[in-house]
This record gives sequence, C-alpha cells and structure tokens, in this order.
Amino acid sequence: MGVKMRRAPIPRSILLLTFGLWLYVGGGLLAPLLEGIPHVLRVSPPVQTGLHALATALYTLYSFTCHQLPQRSFFLFGERPTYTLEELRARVGSERLPGDPWPRAFIGDPSVGWKTALCQRDLAIYGAMALTATAMILRRRPGRPLPLWLFLTVGLLPIALDGGSQLLSYILAMIGPFSPRESTPLLRLLTGALFGTTFVGTFFPRLWRLEWAAQENASSSTPETPGTDSLPAPRR
Repeated sequence: MGVKMRRAPIPRSILLLTFGLWLYVGGGLLAPLLEGIPHVLRVSPPVQTGLHALATALYTLYSFTCHQLPQRSFFLFGERPTYTLEELRARVGSERLPGDPWPRAFIGDPSVGWKTALCQRDLAIYGAMALTATAMILRRRPGRPLPLWLFLTVGLLPIALDGGSQLLSYILAMIGPFSPRESTPLLRLLTGALFGTTFVGTFFPRLWRLEWAAQENASSSTPETPGTDSLPAPRR
C-alpha cells in the first residue's frame, strides 16, 4: 500500500455502515427508554401516550429483524436486567404472555421493566460490530483483515452451536420426551460479540481496501488537463 493510499480519506461505505450500525443499536435501546422514562419522571398523560406510540412503532419495526423473546432480552427500569420464562410467568402471569412459550408480543410493564427491541445476542452482535468499526475509523486505517477461517471457527461456529442447539432442542421437545435447552445471557453476549467483532475484522478491511483501490484507479485514469504553458503559440 503506497503513501497515497495511507493518506486517502476513510471510505464513505465504511462511514455509512458504521453510522447505520449505531443507529440500529440505538433504536433497539430507545424503545424501552421511551416506555420507561415516562413512568420514572411521571410525565403528563398526553406526553406518555405519544412516547408509547413511538416505542410501539420501534418494537414493531424491529420485530421484522429480531424474535424479541422477553426471556432472551434485556430489561430496563425493572428489578432485574434479565428474566427466565418461568420468572416472567410468576411475576406477570401466563395470561399476559401471549404465545407462551414464545411471548414475543410482551414488551414489559412497571413491575419487570421494558425489554429492549433487540434480543441479547443481537445487541451483542451489532454492538460489537459498531464498536469494532468505530475503532477502525479512529485509527484511520483498515489494518490487516482477519483470515476467513478465523471468522468461521471463532465467529460463526460458537454462535451456530449455541443458537442452533437451542433451536433444535425446542424442536425435539415438541415431537418427543426431550427437555428444551435454554442458553444463558452470558453465552448469548459472548457468542454475539465474537461474531460481530470477527465479522467486521474480516470483511470491513477488505471493503475498505477495495474502495481505496477504486479511488486510486479512478484518479490515475483521469486525464490531466493541459496548462496554458503546453498550448501551442498562436501564429502571427
């Protein structure tokens, strides 16, 4: 990589992707804030209604990209940051958990708090992606990309084993005498963070270098405009 490449600006695609990651993570945290802050500050009913409508819109929007199961999500403004499904049943009652054991429509209440619009694993994935990409931008250099085998073994394999075995256990429990396996918040955070960090470390430097190479090729192929000194002298 030449001197010109090292001094090249940060690629626009990297900046846009990083901004999008922070926006996505921020929206997932904003939903419970909009639900919980009015109860903490005791705002007027019209303001509370408006904030609740915004929170509902966020929960609905994120429901297309995340399962939002409360037993696999973080809670804000409650007694605890996480709850198992059994704990939620004991605290709020099964009748308030529609679709039990998949009560994704339950967003919370003042007794347990309000769940984030992204589950624990998704928060770890996209949060780690945003942090890793931001560190890369602050260095103003992509660094050496991670090898693909490292992403597959350290990033993809753990999350596939943890999430896949969890899903498979629930499928087996529906067809036979098996007990479903539920992962833990720590495992979800760890596997999600490993996936997000190695994903950015593997693919962002490659994208960064591709855009730099495209910029260098474009600048080298642009013909220079001749100056006035190179123009032929006028005939007398």
